Amino acid sequence: MKKFIFLFTAVFIFAYEAKVEPFDIYKIKASVGGKVIKANKNLEAENVQNTEIVKIDDRQNLIDLKNLQAQIKILKEEIVNQSTVVKRKKSVYEKYKNLKTKSRLEKDLKFYDYINAQNQLLNLNSQLNTDIAGIEKLKDTINKKHVKADGYIYKIYVNRGDYATPGMLIADIYDISKQKLTIYVPVNEAGDLKNKKVYINSKQGKFKIYKIWSVPDTRYVTSFKVDLVGNGLKFGNIVNVELK
Repeated sequence: MKKFIFLFTAVFIFAYEAKVEPFDIYKIKASVGGKVIKANKNLEAENVQNTEIVKIDDRQNLIDLKNLQAQIKILKEEIVNQSTVVKRKKSVYEKYKNLKTKSRLEKDLKFYDYINAQNQLLNLNSQLNTDIAGIEKLKDTINKKHVKADGYIYKIYVNRGDYATPGMLIADIYDISKQKLTIYVPVNEAGDLKNKKVYINSKQGKFKIYKIWSVPDTRYVTSFKVDLVGNGLKFGNIVNVELK
């Protein structure tokens, strides 16, 4: 009789209820600000891959990008021309500095003329680097205004015509490639969990222990939180979990 009670108690201790949830839930927030010109609400409750769900107005950014690209083209031509000028002025100075028929003042003027031309070339190259960095920044901003998602779109929070600010919540996305069950195991019974087999509704399924917290849960202070991951159940269902 005592043996029967012990076995019954052991099974009872390791039996839990859990809700079938997505493997992960993450929030998409706006990285940049601007007016929302498209919000694909029709994609809610759909599982998508690298799909644009919201677009923020990028017209001015595209204009700025086009202007900057044109400016870079001109700058590159100016750099080619200025490089030729520098070479010629350097050549003239090299001839002047060794001529005894030329005064010190004449030599200095040619030297400063050469140095000024070289400084202009350096300034042009510096401006080119600044503009190239500006293009990369603009492209990044434009890309961030095309908000894309991978996963199950649970909710899109913005509407066409809204003004999005940086950090504003755009959408909730679920990773439904796997399913997760969360249980809370008493601290004094959690020592041998990794060697336990998982049974769902009394049947051994495809779920395995994914993560065990080694610090008591903040809500259930005498228990460790345990996540199990697998597939084959219906999202939202409450199932019985046994660890044997």
